Amino acid sequence: MTLKTVKRNERLEGIFNRAAANYNCIGPKYFSYYGEKLVEYSKVHEGVVLLDVAFGRGASLFPAINSVGENGEVIGIDFSQEMVKETQALICEQGLRNARLIQMDAENLDFPDNSFDNVLCGLAIGFFTNSLGAVDEMYRVLKDGGRFGLSTWKKRDKKGILDKVYSELYPENESRNLNNIEVRPDFGSVEGIEKILKNAGFKNIEIFVEEKTFYYKDEEEWWQEQWTNASRGLFEYIESKGQDALNEFRYESFRAIKEYKDEHGIRFDGKVLLSFGTK
Repeated sequence: MTLKTVKRNERLEGIFNRAAANYNCIGPKYFSYYGEKLVEYSKVHEGVVLLDVAFGRGASLFPAINSVGENGEVIGIDFSQEMVKETQALICEQGLRNARLIQMDAENLDFPDNSFDNVLCGLAIGFFTNSLGAVDEMYRVLKDGGRFGLSTWKKRDKKGILDKVYSELYPENESRNLNNIEVRPDFGSVEGIEKILKNAGFKNIEIFVEEKTFYYKDEEEWWQEQWTNASRGLFEYIESKGQDALNEFRYESFRAIKEYKDEHGIRFDGKVLLSFGTK
């Protein structure tokens, strides 16, 4: 692992540690919705042993715990110590005894080969430094005949609000960002994921598109929710330039978001790919 990779991982861990307390607690619960769908489509049976990779605040973890039942077991891993701490507190509050959480790197799973009946990874693989290596690791620890479930954001036809505003305010960084995007594995299209899963060795590949519209109450709720997810890293970077820079970014974001505002609030059209394969 290079020094650059180590620093990137430390930075990301810090972002998610700071976001953990309010992660998936403000605004529409789209993580929970897609987490439930991931477990549903994964056909998780009672009594199985399941691994949930990068569980966050438990969007797919808790539906999986319910699906495996008292005779099954769910092991969740996340590289953020605070995510582990916050989610463990929820497990204790609910008195759940069939789940175990561990702080661990998804790219270096500390489990023997063929350990799990199911492996899930929900809306997280885009944050991994070596996402293809992580897929190989998840394949390795899955039992023969086991089912792998992956959810990823579908590639957008146009830029999101934050990307659009950032590129307008900081055009000098645009070419660098585009170069980074071009070399990333394609987890945002059906064709891209199918190729990735085939190359990893998965069979019986199925990919579904799950679309749903969610609403934020208003601009302020949308803004606060961005601080609780991965966008926090962008916000902290802009804030490091000074409070005036963050205020300008907020102002321009509120202007841009009017395009998504209607009588129900601020619209968010979620489009997720739910992808599955067997070993």
